[in-house]
Amino acid sequence: MLFIGWVLRQVVAVAEREYYDPANIQRALIELETQLDEGLIDEKEFERREDVLLDRLEEARQWANGTL
Repeated sequence: MLFIGWVLRQVVAVAEREYYDPANIQRALIELETQLDEGLIDEKEFERREDVLLDRLEEARQWANGTL
């Protein structure tokens, strides 16, 4: 049972690092802008998704500083 707990903690740690990686969030913002430029999404959808990513970027900063 201890091994399963350790494995789960490792999986969560990796997932958090990827989720809170500012470079991943920046790439997502660039991709979002590309979708807008190519007409794949409208301005309203862009703004909604951009807000989510910017909130996540702020969370990432807090997570990196240990304040989340």
